[in-house]
Amino acid sequence: MGASKQLSNDLKTKIVQHHGLGEGYKKLAQRFKLSVSTVRNIGRKWKTTGTVLVKARSGRPRKISEKQRRRMVRTVKVNPQTSSKDQQHDLAAEGVTVHRSTIQRTLHKEMLYGRVMRRKPFLRTCHKQSRLRYAKAHLDKPASFWNKVLWTDECKIELFGHNKGRYAWRKKNTAFQDKHLLPTVKFGSGSIMLWGCVASAGTGNLVRVEGRMDSSQYQQILANNVQESVTKLKLRRGWILQQDNDPKHCSNSTKAFMQRNNYNVLEWPSQSPDLNIIENLWCDLKRAVHAQKPSNLTELEMFCKEEWSKIPSTTLQTLIGSYRKRLEAVISAKGGSTKY
Repeated sequence: MGASKQLSNDLKTKIVQHHGLGEGYKKLAQRFKLSVSTVRNIGRKWKTTGTVLVKARSGRPRKISEKQRRRMVRTVKVNPQTSSKDQQHDLAAEGVTVHRSTIQRTLHKEMLYGRVMRRKPFLRTCHKQSRLRYAKAHLDKPASFWNKVLWTDECKIELFGHNKGRYAWRKKNTAFQDKHLLPTVKFGSGSIMLWGCVASAGTGNLVRVEGRMDSSQYQQILANNVQESVTKLKLRRGWILQQDNDPKHCSNSTKAFMQRNNYNVLEWPSQSPDLNIIENLWCDLKRAVHAQKPSNLTELEMFCKEEWSKIPSTTLQTLIGSYRKRLEAVISAKGGSTKY
C-alpha cells in the first residue's frame, strides 16, 4: 500500500480551529472531505503536542553536503566524461568517504545518467557551416527532387560481424562454455568492401570492390553499374548522382569522367553520413547477413547480394519521405551532429 498524501499545515490548523469552536469530528470530516479517523488523529495530536506540524524524520545524515553536491553536478556538466571514481577521489580529498553508487544516485537525482557516448565524425567549424548551408538550401526541395536522386556509398562488411557489446545470459562459472564465447580470428577474420546504390524505387546494383579502390576502379564501377541501375530503377531524365567527398570521388580524373558522361552530381557536405539514407540500409544489411552466419567470404558476398535485393521499396520511400526531418535536425544543431 502506498504512502498517504501529506495534508497541508493550513488545512490541519483550520480543522483544529473549527473543532475548538465546537464542531465534532464527523461534521469536520464531511466539511473537509476527509475520513473521521484522520480528523480525530489531527485533533488528538493538537491536544497532546500543541502543534499540527510533522516532526522531522530521523535517518542517516547525508555524507555529501549540499555544496559538494552542487560542485559534483557542475563538474560533470563541464566535463561529461568525469567518472564516478574521479568524483570519489575528489570527495576523499575532503575527508568524505562514499561508495561510487552513492555518487551515481546523487547525480541521478539531478537527471544525470552515465550513457555510452555516440560515435560521430569529427566536425570542424567549416564542416558545420557546409552542412548548415546544404540543409537550408535543400530544406524546401519537393519530393520529386529526392525521387530523382541515386544514392551511392561504400561499406566494409566483416565475416564475423561486430562483436563489441554483445551479451549472453549465463550462470556462474560457465563463462568459457562454447555457447558463451565470441570466436575471434587473427588478423580480423576477413571482410569485403561493397559499393551499392539505391533510389526511391528500390535498390540498385551491389558490387564487391576488389582490393583497395582507387579513382580508376571507382570510375569503372560507375561505368558498369550506374546507368544499369538508373534504367532498372526507372529514374527519369535529370536524375542526380549522390556521393560523399571521398578523395577518389573528387579526384580530377573522376570529375573528368563524370563530365564526359554528363553526370549531374549532388553537391555534398563533408563528414555527413547522417545525411545519406543508404547508411541506414547498411545497418539492416549487416544484421540480416550475419543472422545467416556465413562461413567464408564467398558466402558473405552471396548473402549480402541476396539480402540487398530483398530490401523493399517501401523502406526507401519511408527514408526519403522523412528526409526533411534530417535537414531540420541539422539546422537545429546549427550544422552539428544529429541522431541520424
